[in-house]
Amino acid sequence: MSRGSAYMPRIWLSSLALVAALALAVPALAAEEPTSDEIMGSDLTAKQKDDFASATVDELDASMKLVLGLIETAASTNDVILLNCLNEKLGLLKGLHKVAQDAEHGLAEAVARENADLQEHNFRKAYIAREQGQAVTAEAEACIGQVGTSFPGQTRVVVRFEGSDSADTEFGGADGGSTRPPDSSPVD
Repeated sequence: MSRGSAYMPRIWLSSLALVAALALAVPALAAEEPTSDEIMGSDLTAKQKDDFASATVDELDASMKLVLGLIETAASTNDVILLNCLNEKLGLLKGLHKVAQDAEHGLAEAVARENADLQEHNFRKAYIAREQGQAVTAEAEACIGQVGTSFPGQTRVVVRFEGSDSADTEFGGADGGSTRPPDSSPVD
């Protein structure tokens, strides 16, 4: 058996997992795909496109403020895992906000120049920034649910054995059924 053939099952399993993930994801993405007219803004006037870009910048600004509020709350509870998750999402939102601002300025310039292609290009940038911003904001809110299942503080596990005390002596246990030392500090 050659060295390369030992790795073949891993490659097949990885490939199979990738194909299965894509097969499940593609129909979901196709169902939510915007139409080409929608993403190009072909049915909108230049003023409507400009208003859309401005609203996108405002929406992303509000999303960043929301995530900053969540970060303040997480910092007050010293939840490092939640802070890391939220900081990652805030970084993504800042980048999308910058893209939306650039698109807004580019759209205003394209309108002034009466350049339809440049208007369409900048509208697409704003549209995509808005869609991605909504997704990242939802992910930031999901950060709370992902780490909200942990409980800070001490964990105490007490194991009780129901049966005769003599059964433990056969296996080296102390008489009385407990081999656990007493607690070193009281737990509230």
